[in-house]
Amino acid sequence: MKKIFTLAIVALLTLNLSAQKIEKGIWQIEIGTGIDANFRFVTGGSTDINITNNGTSDAGYPISGDWNDLYNAETDLAYGLDFVNFNNWEERFLKDVSFGYFVADGFLIGLRLNLGGLNTNDDDTLSVAKFDNIELGATPKLRYYIETGRGNAMFFESSLGLNLANTTTRVDDVITKDWYENKTNQFGTTIGLGFGWSLFNFNSREIFSVEPMFGFNIHSGTTTTTSTNYTEGSTGISSNERIEKTELKGTSMEPYFKLKLGFYLGRHFWSH
Repeated sequence: MKKIFTLAIVALLTLNLSAQKIEKGIWQIEIGTGIDANFRFVTGGSTDINITNNGTSDAGYPISGDWNDLYNAETDLAYGLDFVNFNNWEERFLKDVSFGYFVADGFLIGLRLNLGGLNTNDDDTLSVAKFDNIELGATPKLRYYIETGRGNAMFFESSLGLNLANTTTRVDDVITKDWYENKTNQFGTTIGLGFGWSLFNFNSREIFSVEPMFGFNIHSGTTTTTSTNYTEGSTGISSNERIEKTELKGTSMEPYFKLKLGFYLGRHFWSH
C-alpha cells in the first residue's frame, strides 16, 4: 500500500513539474447543464413534532427523538437522479453559476452561488393558490489545476457552503374563507471534496470547456415545516386553526456526479 501511495505521489509531482498551468490573472465562469446525479446517505439526526389546535397542543404532543426512533431504515437512504429533465433552465443556471479567479498559476479561488427563486399565483373562481420559493446559497471553493496534455487539465476542488431555502404554498377558498398554508425553512452547511476535468477539445479551447466532475459532500442542517389549516366555521360554529410543526436536524453524506460548462476569460493560457 505504501509503495502504491509513493508511486502515485511521484507521478503527480512529475506531471505537475512538466505541465504549464493556467496563468495567474485568468477569470473563470462556470454554469450547470442540468446533468446532475447524487446518492445521499442519512447518517443521523433528530426530529421534533408538535400539533396544536387554536393554540392548544394535541394529546401526545410535542414528541421528539433521534432519527432512528422515528424513521425506519428505508427512509435513512435517499437518492436523486436528474439526467434528462431540462425543464426550468433558468433556475438550473442560477443554482449552479460560479465565478473564479486564478490567484497564482494553477490555483483558482471561486464562489458558487445559488440564487433560485419563484413566485407564482394561480386564480380561479373558487380558490386562489400562491407559491413562493427562494433559495440562497454561497459556496467558496479552492481548485488546483494540472495539465494532462492537448490543452486539457484535471483539477482538485475543496469547498464549504452555506445554504438557505424558504418555500411557502397557500390556498385560499374564495367562498368559505378557509385557507391552507405550508411553509418550509431550510438552513445547512456543506463540506465538499471533488475532482474533475476541463476538456478544451474545441476550436476555441482557450475559452470554453466541458467539465465532468465527481465528488463527495457532507451535509448538516435543519429543516422546519409548518402546516396550517384554517376553517372559518359557519353560524354557531367557531373557527378552527390547526398547526403542525416539524423540525428535523440531520447529517448526511453524498457522492455525486456533475457535468458543467466553463468559460475561461483569458488569451492563450494553455500550452499547445
